[in-house]
Amino acid sequence: MELLTFGRDEANSSYWGEVHGPFMKEELVCQAQNMMTSRGIFMNNDPLKFAMPLLMLQMSVIIVTSRLIFRVLQPLKQGMITAQVLTGVVLGPSFLGHNVTYMNMFLPAEGKIIIQTLSNVGFVIHLFLLGLKIDGSIIRKAGSKAILIGTASYAFPFSLGSLTVMFFSKTMGLPNAVVSCTSSAISLSSMTSFPVTTTVLAELNILNSELGRLATHCSMVCEVCSWFVALAFNIYTRERTMNSFCALLMILLLLLVIHFLFRPLIVWLTERKTKSTNNKDVVPFYPVLFLLSVASLSGEAMGVHAAFGAFWFGVSLPDGPPLGTELAAKLEIFASNLFLPCFIAISGLQTNFFEITESHEHHVVMVEVILLITYGCKFLGTAAASAYCNTQIGDALCLALLMCCQGIIEVYTTIVWKDAQVVDTECFNLVIITLLVVTGISRFLVVYLYDPSKRYKSKSKRTILNTRQHNLQLRLLLGLYNVENVPSMVNLLEATYPTRFNPISFFTLHLVELKGRAHAVLTPHHQMNKLDPNTAQSTHIVNAFQRFEQKYQGALMAQHFTAAAPYSSINNDVCTLALDKKATLIVIPFHKQYAIDGTVGQVNGPVRSINLNVLEAAPCSVAIFIDRGETEGRRSVLMTNTWQNVAVLFIGGKDDAEALALSMRMAEKPDLNVTMIHFRHKSSLHDEDYSDMSEYNLISDFKSHAANKGKVHYVEEIVRDGVETTQAISSLGDAYDMVLVGRDHDLESSVLYGLTDWSECPELGVIGDMLTSPDFHFSVLVVHQQQGDSLAMDESYKLPKVEHHQKIGDTVMQPRFSAEEGFTTIDLGKL
Repeated sequence: MELLTFGRDEANSSYWGEVHGPFMKEELVCQAQNMMTSRGIFMNNDPLKFAMPLLMLQMSVIIVTSRLIFRVLQPLKQGMITAQVLTGVVLGPSFLGHNVTYMNMFLPAEGKIIIQTLSNVGFVIHLFLLGLKIDGSIIRKAGSKAILIGTASYAFPFSLGSLTVMFFSKTMGLPNAVVSCTSSAISLSSMTSFPVTTTVLAELNILNSELGRLATHCSMVCEVCSWFVALAFNIYTRERTMNSFCALLMILLLLLVIHFLFRPLIVWLTERKTKSTNNKDVVPFYPVLFLLSVASLSGEAMGVHAAFGAFWFGVSLPDGPPLGTELAAKLEIFASNLFLPCFIAISGLQTNFFEITESHEHHVVMVEVILLITYGCKFLGTAAASAYCNTQIGDALCLALLMCCQGIIEVYTTIVWKDAQVVDTECFNLVIITLLVVTGISRFLVVYLYDPSKRYKSKSKRTILNTRQHNLQLRLLLGLYNVENVPSMVNLLEATYPTRFNPISFFTLHLVELKGRAHAVLTPHHQMNKLDPNTAQSTHIVNAFQRFEQKYQGALMAQHFTAAAPYSSINNDVCTLALDKKATLIVIPFHKQYAIDGTVGQVNGPVRSINLNVLEAAPCSVAIFIDRGETEGRRSVLMTNTWQNVAVLFIGGKDDAEALALSMRMAEKPDLNVTMIHFRHKSSLHDEDYSDMSEYNLISDFKSHAANKGKVHYVEEIVRDGVETTQAISSLGDAYDMVLVGRDHDLESSVLYGLTDWSECPELGVIGDMLTSPDFHFSVLVVHQQQGDSLAMDESYKLPKVEHHQKIGDTVMQPRFSAEEGFTTIDLGKL
C-alpha cells in the first residue's frame, strides 16, 4: 500500500491520508485511542471530535431533517424514502456540504465509518423484515394477466433501453466505461421490486384496491424476471474458473440451508414456545437474531452483501402473525425508524450535483436521455400490456405509473454498485436523481388519477325500502373485528325473522389489521392459511354463525370472508364485497365498546375512521351497531335469552324510513314486540301532508300491523322542541333490548330544535349520538340510507309469492338457495 499524502489533525488526535485502494484512491484514517466519549466542554474537550457525540449529532440531524422535508412534501404525496434521500442531498456536498468547514465538522473522515456501519446493520435488519412480510406463494397466485403485464414491464424497457445504448454507442462513439455504466443503470431502471410496490400502495391507501392487488402480483412477476436476468448475466460474465463455480455453488447451498434448516428450526421453536407459554404472541426472538447474523455473515463470506442472506432468510419464514407481527414490532422501532434513515441519507450524501455539472466528460446528457427512454418504455410497455388484457385505460395508466415507482431496493443496489465501481460517480448521481423525479411524479399522478372507490360509487344505491317494495331478498353484510361482536349480530339476524318463504342472505367479513405481511388479503374463510392465527379467530366466528344457521336451516344463506388490510383503506374491502354480493345493508360495529356497568370501556379511533369511510362511499344502506350486549349479560350464541322488545324512533326523513322498513320485517316475528315511537310536533297533528308518499305509506302499513297484531305497537309522542324530545327518549329506560333510529332527519323540524348545535359523533346523527350516553343500556342500530337513485332491480333475487296451499312446515327450499355463490350448507348428520 503506497502512502500518497499524509497529515495530522491535532484536535482530533487522528491521522489521515490518501492511499491506493482496490478500485481508486481512498482515504485512510488512523484514529487515536480513547476517542469514544468526550470528557466535556468544561475539560476543554470538543464533543464533536469524539465518536459517540458525533454519531448522536449525525443521527439526530438526519432524522429531524428527513421528518421536516417529509412534512413539506406531504401535499405532493411523496414517501419517506424520497424525503430521506433529499435529506442526504441537502446535508451533503450538493448543498450544505459544499462548505468545507461544515463538512469537516458534521461528517469528518473519521466520523463516516461509524455511521455507515450502524446504518448498514439497520438496513440489513430492515431488508430482513421486508423479506419476512413477503408471502412466497403469491407468485403462484398470479394469473395470466399479471404474468403478461409483469413480464412486459421488465422486458420492454430492458430490451429497448439496451438497443438505445447500442445505437448511441455506434453513432455517438460512447466510451466502453460509459456503455458499461449505462447498461447497469438500464437493468436497474427496468426492475420493479415487490417490497417497494407494496410500500407505495400502502402509503397511498390503495393496497387492497383492485388496482393495488393487480400491481402487487405484477411487481412480483417483474422482480422474478429481474432475478433471472441478473443470474444469467452473472453466470455469463464470471470467469470460467473453479473458484467462480464454487462461489455460485456456495450461494445456492446457503439458500438451501436457509430454507430447509433455518426455516423448520424457527417454525418448530415458535410452535414449542407458543405451547409452553400459552401465548400466541411469543416468538423465539434471540434464535431469530442469531440465525439472521449467521445468514448475513455467510452472505458476506461468499462475496455477496450481508443483506442478501438476511432478505432470503426473511422470505423463508412465515409471514403474518405471530412470527411476522412480533418480529416487526420489535425490530422496526430501531432498524427502520432509527438506522434506516441514516442508510438512505448516506446515498444522498454521496450525491454531488457539482460533479455532474463540472464533469469533463460530455456524456452526461446522453446517459440521462437513455435513462428517460428506459422509463418511458417501461411506462408504455406496462400500459400497452394492460390495455391488451382489457384493463380500463385509466387503470392501465395508473398501473404503468405504479410500476415506474422505485425505492429502497433500487437505492441499495445503486450504492452497492457504486462501491464496487460497477457505476461511476456521475452515473450514480444521475440514477439517484432520475429515480427521485420519476417516482415523485408517478406517485403524484396516481393519487389524482385513481380513485379506488369509483367501482362502487354511483348514483344508484341499494336500500331496504326498495327491497321491501319490490319483494326482493334481504342481503346483509356484517363487519366484525372479533368474537365479541358475534352474539349481538346473531340477535340482529334472528330479529329480522328469516323464513323459508322470506329468506335472508348474509355475509360475514372478519376485519383484520394488516401486520407482519406486505400484501392485503380478501379471501373466503375456507381458503385461508390454516397456520395463520387470524384463521383461528375467523374459525370461531364462522362456527358461531353456523350454529345459528343450524337453527334456521333453509331460511338462511351464509358466506364468510376475511379481509386483512391497513385500517386506513380496509373500507375498500367492505364496499367492494357489498357491491359484489349485492348487499342491501352493511352493518358495522360502533368504535366505542361498553363495559358491563354501561360506561365506555374502550375507544378505537381507527374503527371510527373505517365507519366514516364506509358511510361516505358504500353502494347500499349502512347501519352502525352500538352493541351493549355486555351490559345486558348476553354474550353467548348458545344463550336462548334473545331480544324480546324492539323500538324504532321515527322523526321523519329517508333514514328514519329506512329504519322503519327494517323494523317492519322484524314485526313479522311472532314472539318479538316491536314499537314505533313517532315524534310529532303539536302543530302538525292535523297536517298529514308528507313530502314523500312512500314514507306516508310505510307509516300507514305499520299502523295496520299494529291494529292487527298484538305485539306490534304504534305510539305518538307529541313534543314542542328538542328538550321534550330528549325527555321522551330518556324515559325509554330499560324497556327495550334494541332501538332502531335513522341517522339524518329534517334538521329544520321543531322536534329537534336546540339539539343540532353540538354532536360528539356526527356519524350517528343527532338522536344516535344522544343514545351513546351511558344512561341507556339497550343496543342501538343507527341506519343511514345512501343518497342516490334506486338500483335496477335484479329479478334473480325476487322472492316468489307465497301460495295459499303452501303449509308453514313445508320444507321446499327457495330456488335461489343454491351452491352457485358458494354458500354454506349445514349437514345435520355431522353436527
